[in-house]
Amino acid sequence: VGLKEYYKELMEHREGKKLHKSYSVLASSFFAVTITWYLNHTLNLGPVVANGIVGVLALLILPKSLAGMTFTSSFVGMSSLAVIPSLAAAGLGGIIVGLIILTTGEIYVGIGGKGGTTAALSTWIAKFILGIFN
Repeated sequence: VGLKEYYKELMEHREGKKLHKSYSVLASSFFAVTITWYLNHTLNLGPVVANGIVGVLALLILPKSLAGMTFTSSFVGMSSLAVIPSLAAAGLGGIIVGLIILTTGEIYVGIGGKGGTTAALSTWIAKFILGIFN
């Protein structure tokens, strides 16, 4: 039954019914990372405060399911300048974390550590891509 439902969801995605959700996840991930990075490094609020501000705003403004993804994405913006050196690099990290969230959506739901692991993987991939061009 689970495999049948998964196949059905894949077909709905192919038909574009979930396309709006995909754009919402990518957009919220992009903005979460870039805003957190900006608050952290440009306004010097620090990573924890920047993440907290973005997380609370996401919870107040966005639907519940999207707020959690946005909070997870915000972890990437907490990275140091040695890892994510610019706002453009933060934008790249935001797109990558959004893609990973979309790809791994229902994997390990309810098991702790998925958000941090997703953010860490996204940060590593962004740093690797940036390293290729430097």
